[in-house]
Amino acid sequence: MAVNTLKFLVLALLAVFHGTAAAQTQSRPPETQGQKFIYRDSDGKIISNNEFVDIRMANFHYPDATIVRQLEDGTTEFRLQKIPQEGMRAPNFKVTLEGGESVSLADLSGKVVVLNFWFIGCPVCRAMKPRLNEFMKLFKGRDDVVFLALTADSAAEVRQYLKKEPFDYLQAADAGDAIGLFNIGGYPKNVVISRTGEIIYWRSTIKAWDKFESVVRSALAQ
Repeated sequence: MAVNTLKFLVLALLAVFHGTAAAQTQSRPPETQGQKFIYRDSDGKIISNNEFVDIRMANFHYPDATIVRQLEDGTTEFRLQKIPQEGMRAPNFKVTLEGGESVSLADLSGKVVVLNFWFIGCPVCRAMKPRLNEFMKLFKGRDDVVFLALTADSAAEVRQYLKKEPFDYLQAADAGDAIGLFNIGGYPKNVVISRTGEIIYWRSTIKAWDKFESVVRSALAQ
């Protein structure tokens, strides 16, 4: 009798174990079924591999705090740290545009502001420029979004450079003081500021262009 009881308990425990493992596998979001890796943002939301890279590199000078764990089914899950700049109020910077007009963030209140921080000697900045020009065209004709590029390079250098390499954002040269207010930590940097002056997107390089677009469109819908 004791032997039969022991066998029953062992079989029951195995059933519970397999049932739990199966439940964990089945509870995974459908889009992750069959994947060996799962990527999540700091809130636990499933994100693409491209977005994972963008968030991971948003502050490439910070120590990596990604949490990695192995799931029961052998899947590796990565959960990223929060981007600290997102959710913060943007500094009320003031710059002079290429045509001589001064503009501040306060002047742009009520508009979505898309910023790019760059400099002429930055190869990654230059490589991104054509794609940023194309991205800007997605919002052509809208007067409630402003695309603005800031560089500490001199106005004369920037004018000379743009003759050969067009960059369609509004250009603010000699903008070292304004850039310093953001403490960007390296170039390039791409930032979106909401209508109410909050930083809602903070990235360096961009692989997930669909995410970039969705952030701008969501901000415009507010």
